[in-house]
This record gives sequence, structure tokens and C-alpha cells, in this order.
Amino acid sequence: MANKNDKEIRFTLTDDDYKAFGKYRVLYTDSGRKIVRRQRITYLVSGILIALLFTVFHVDPNFTRLVYVIAAVIGIGGCVFADKIILRQQDKVIEADKNSADRVHADENIVTFGDDSFETRAGEDVQTFNYKDIKQVDMTEDSIYVWMNDTMIMPLPLHAFKGKKSMEDIYNFLTEKKEA
Repeated sequence: MANKNDKEIRFTLTDDDYKAFGKYRVLYTDSGRKIVRRQRITYLVSGILIALLFTVFHVDPNFTRLVYVIAAVIGIGGCVFADKIILRQQDKVIEADKNSADRVHADENIVTFGDDSFETRAGEDVQTFNYKDIKQVDMTEDSIYVWMNDTMIMPLPLHAFKGKKSMEDIYNFLTEKKEA
């Protein structure tokens, strides 16, 4: 596959890359938005149930008012901040998982872009993909995300490139190849 026209990038995924990918997944994918919606509903229902519980079972009126305020904070605050809460939980999991064997390709990743296909290498794992198989290409401030299908999304982090311009060039290249 290698010829003089090939472009190659090398990178090792960092915790910041995993966090950026998690943020992207939560905020910009259908499955991530579904998780946020469920979380919002959970907080809202929890607030309503707490308020209902203390409405049905009478206790000191001052305590009941305090519980209503707490229930409102849970219900409304949870709805407003659900995405931030999920992202913070996700960051904690990434930090806790730092030295786990479950990490995807902790080795150096090498992606070589050819004329008709691109190849990824991480340790002993080598895969070749045709550009026509790309479902979607997205670019954020942190990475390019190449969607091969709904479960396989390849991040190409900014630190793999010489700069933002180089990242934009690869994004445009992939977009053109996908549409060709």
C-alpha cells in the first residue's frame, strides 16, 4: 500500500483523547443523547417522587418545605446539568481505568492514507479500510472521528498532526474520498 503519495500519522491515545471521544459520543451521537435524555428523566422522576413521598406522609411542615426545595433542585438541576454529570462520571471511569488491560490499542497507532484505502496499525493489529466504507467523518476541536459503522469510530487526535491546518487537510481529504 505504501507509495510516495501516502500520508501517515502516528499517535498514542492519551487519557485526554479518551475523554474527548467520550464527550463527543455523549454530546453528538444518537446513543449519547439517548443516555442524557434518560438521565434527565431519572432526575425529574426522582424529584417528583421525593416531593410526593413527603406530601403523602406528613412530617414537620418546615422539614417538608425543605424537602420540596431539595426535590426541586434534584429534578430541575438534574435536568439542566445531566450532560455535565455524565461527562464527569465518564472522566472518573477513564481515570480509574488508566492502567487497565481493557484499553483499546495503548500501543502507538499508525494510520497510512493511500489513494484507495487507508491502513491502521496498532501493535500487531493491522486493518485496511476502503474510503467508500466510511459512513461519516466529523471534526471537533480535539479530533477527527471516522465512522466505519455505528460501533466502530476511529479517533484521529489533534496531537497526531503538525497542527490544526494539517488536521483540517486530512479531514477534507477523508471527506472527499468518502464522497468520491
